[in-house]
Amino acid sequence: MSEQTLGVHSETGTLRQVIICRPGLAHRRLTPSNCNALLFDDVFWVKQAQKDHDVFASVMRGRGVEVLDVNELLAETLAIPEGRAWILDHRINWNHIGVGMVSDLRAWMD
Repeated sequence: MSEQTLGVHSETGTLRQVIICRPGLAHRRLTPSNCNALLFDDVFWVKQAQKDHDVFASVMRGRGVEVLDVNELLAETLAIPEGRAWILDHRINWNHIGVGMVSDLRAWMD
């Protein structure tokens, strides 16, 4: 059995699988003053972006592409005890949260 290599290896090859993230709350929080720091050119109309996103995802599915939603993948991972522990270990730590909050937040998340 050969090991599968993940990635894009062709600009013109057939797309078989893609991970998407539907515009939502994070995009509603974009403002003219913070969009550049968050690597967006400008704020945008989230409701229209959601409609456009849904149409694009539907077109990809219609062409046989397996469309995976990042939020669903995260929920599935968090439902697996080992996956949840790995994410919490790597995201709920003093580097990301701060020393004073790690214990309380981790206890709440566990």
